[in-house]
Amino acid sequence: MFDPYRRPTVAVVGAGISGCTAAAECAFSGFDTTLFDRQEYIGGHLTAPDAPTVSRRQHFRTPYLKLTTTDGTPRSLIAHLEAAVDASGATFRGGAEVTGAEWNAEEGQWEVSYTRSGETRTELFDVLIRATGEPSPWIGIPGRANISADELYLHNGVDVVGLPNALFVDYHTPDPKFDQKSWAVFEARGDYARRYVRQLEIRGPGALTVKPDKWRVQPGTVRGLKAALVEFDPDVHAFTRAENYQAASRRARSEAAS
Repeated sequence: MFDPYRRPTVAVVGAGISGCTAAAECAFSGFDTTLFDRQEYIGGHLTAPDAPTVSRRQHFRTPYLKLTTTDGTPRSLIAHLEAAVDASGATFRGGAEVTGAEWNAEEGQWEVSYTRSGETRTELFDVLIRATGEPSPWIGIPGRANISADELYLHNGVDVVGLPNALFVDYHTPDPKFDQKSWAVFEARGDYARRYVRQLEIRGPGALTVKPDKWRVQPGTVRGLKAALVEFDPDVHAFTRAENYQAASRRARSEAAS
């Protein structure tokens, strides 16, 4: 049954650094968040056999995410991510390969389909966050079946222009090296995701989209990108209430007038 007062729910696809960061940020803010990954465990590229040891400074800076120390080894970084996700209350759905995501305008939600343990299931989420670091042919574009989501522009390297309630937090960082600067970008995007979902909570069920004439390319420096993601700019976004929400409002007004 359609609930006009529901809190936004979040689907994060990909449990690497960027996905775990976004999921933990959203869940710590009280949003029901599900983190999907086709692997049974958290870590993304950190789980690869050739994942390198990096600087000891690679870790979260945000206090409520920084729950363990790291020594730069992939194992310690994975434990760092696991601790943040566990503490946040986000649901990790390992071994779940997302195979489709279609926008449902009536509900104002994404229908996310995934396969797990040989079964295919579909769930509704208000916000879709991609963090796979891979092309996403499984994302359907409303009214534009002839192009893929990977061809769409990204506002500040995060907001997907042309998709409602969708963020890509896995776009390449201004500095291609994997160091503390790139980790800071993951945190900045995760924090932006949290504030994005909060804006949707304020507005109610519906579609939050970037205005085509307002999007900006990602700044060319890490400092510029972090500064651009510090706040949510409402002038850049348009909001359309879910069709069921509009119908419920009309019924309520009609009943009040009778």
